[in-house]
Amino acid sequence: MKRKIAAALLAGILASCTSQQATQTEQQVSHGTTQSFNAVNGALKKVDANDAGLKVRVTAAMAAQAGANVFRIGTDVHAGVVTLNGTVPSPQVEQTVVHAAAGVPGVRRVDNRLKVSS
Repeated sequence: MKRKIAAALLAGILASCTSQQATQTEQQVSHGTTQSFNAVNGALKKVDANDAGLKVRVTAAMAAQAGANVFRIGTDVHAGVVTLNGTVPSPQVEQTVVHAAAGVPGVRRVDNRLKVSS
């Protein structure tokens, strides 16, 4: 069961990495199937494999923390800088999640934009 959850989580993370880049690029291209295809293809090539792998490891580290609902926490990674967005149930969970993310090898800095739900 844990493997299925981990596989689903990994697939979602990787899909969001590439689809976000693709969506931004498609919006910039106004016409032409060939241009759109080339733009999307170029965006996919820009996805940094190191950042994508780091995003997976950070999300897994946060998921292992008690009280953390990683489906309510957005994680973006660029050049080793992790940005956390979303809501957590308490200041203690916020601190635990930020600490878990910062402890992942390869993380240079954590930009905490989490909000504590009331």
